[in-house]
Amino acid sequence: MLQLCVSQKINTHPFAFKATGIKVYSFEEALYHVYHYWRESVDEFLSDGMIAWVLELGHSYLAGRMKELTRKEPFTQRIIDFMQLTEYFSSEEISTLKISLEKWEQRREWEKLRERGDYFVNRGEPSKAIPLYKRALQYEENSTLFNNIGVAYLQLGAAKDAYPYFMKALRKSPRNFSILLHCAEAAILSGHFEDATKFLKKAQNNHANHADIPFLNGLMAWEKKDYTNALAYFSKAIDTDSNVPHYTYKIVDAHLSMRQYEKARKALESITIRDVSYYTKLAELYAAWGNIPRAINASIQATEAAETPDAVLFAKLAGYYRQDYDPNRAEEAIEKALSINPEHDIVRLENARIRKGLGRTREYQAALTDILKSFKEKYRQNS
Repeated sequence: MLQLCVSQKINTHPFAFKATGIKVYSFEEALYHVYHYWRESVDEFLSDGMIAWVLELGHSYLAGRMKELTRKEPFTQRIIDFMQLTEYFSSEEISTLKISLEKWEQRREWEKLRERGDYFVNRGEPSKAIPLYKRALQYEENSTLFNNIGVAYLQLGAAKDAYPYFMKALRKSPRNFSILLHCAEAAILSGHFEDATKFLKKAQNNHANHADIPFLNGLMAWEKKDYTNALAYFSKAIDTDSNVPHYTYKIVDAHLSMRQYEKARKALESITIRDVSYYTKLAELYAAWGNIPRAINASIQATEAAETPDAVLFAKLAGYYRQDYDPNRAEEAIEKALSINPEHDIVRLENARIRKGLGRTREYQAALTDILKSFKEKYRQNS
């Protein structure tokens, strides 16, 4: 049966869900998004911004109902009532959603917050996960939460911030092998090499033949700029477990640090799975080698290999076009990245560089101001 939208006008001003980066142009699209991404939408579907957008669409009645729902408890009923503001979903679909919501709501609060944090870590957006993990810690302090916060900080390249959280996780679970390895990695990246050696020895006592142990020893040599020993350790890790492409990628990085580009290429060719990570590393190799056109080709292959459009991949492609002095294609690629996820730090930074290269000083300054404001907000949230 054909169902008409509540709005019969074309809307060019979307509402962007921050959690997923998805833009919606109609109230029905908003309902569809919340139905399928309700865990990620819990803080947004009745937000002031969402209500203001619905008002802009001309739906004052719906906006008023949404304001009423903000005071409704429990959460399950609040979201079900939102989904039924129009007759977009069938009763069967609503019943299915209600079962999932009730099961989720019965879980402990810290688990729900951790699950939402894990979603962002898996999406490569750890700065959005850390506040959720810290909120979860207000309900319960356990090794899982401390460990996951540490992982999020590692993703951000903030090993010094990660290290104390891994230590807290280890105190909660002193025999946890995975946490021992995380402690070693954070210690290495923070320059605490003696502590790292102790952690690796403890880990080796538990799993003597685990491939991550020589790999992390290689990472320690790498941090000390001892690339020869780093290569030896990385090779040992591959000999122990040849099914981990990341070990090979670090061998490529070691060769690149020594400007051994041909050896880096040969190492990369040993990887049989030609996925996003492979083409991304291939692009990095050619860029370091000074062959930007081939870096661009590899970067294009990376965007095509992705299961879903990836903002960071398009931002990297834009960067290679910029280095190749092709401003039109650079702008085209960064616009694609912005359409996917306008709030990602890498996307914003590359956008600012491109605006500067195009001579658009005002846009460049506005982009820098926006980035600085965002960094300050994230710092306050994560501190």
